[in-house]
Amino acid sequence: MKNFIVVILINMFALFIVSGIFNGIEISSWQALIVSAIILSLINIYLKPIIKIIMLPVNFFTLGLFTLFINAFLLNIVEYLVKGFYIKDFATAFFGALMLSIIYLIVERFVIVRDKTFYNSSEPKVHYKESLDNENVIDVEGKYEDKKDN
Repeated sequence: MKNFIVVILINMFALFIVSGIFNGIEISSWQALIVSAIILSLINIYLKPIIKIIMLPVNFFTLGLFTLFINAFLLNIVEYLVKGFYIKDFATAFFGALMLSIIYLIVERFVIVRDKTFYNSSEPKVHYKESLDNENVIDVEGKYEDKKDN
């Protein structure tokens, strides 16, 4: 739930910036901004994956560029559903969706905290174990065999 609220806030920020950059995208009030961000978040979570699966062959042949048209279409759906959110034409929606994606990626990189455990698979794990001689050794391979059984 916390991540969903963060996603809504990021979408609000991105929609506010995009509406300031493009003259063809207008948000009449802050209530329309909040509702637009909520609906855009819900559409991106539930509807976008279904559309991307349906359009997978087209997206494959266009090397993923068709995703930009899907994003513009979804932004037009938000315009249709929210009073006070206006987009002039599809070209404005296309470039607005492109700018939304860029802003969202940049802000998400700095805001959403991922899992704090980090492990680089190219570096071996280091385990500290005691040997039979009671000296500290470093087991670089992650495998520690007990020599008492030999």
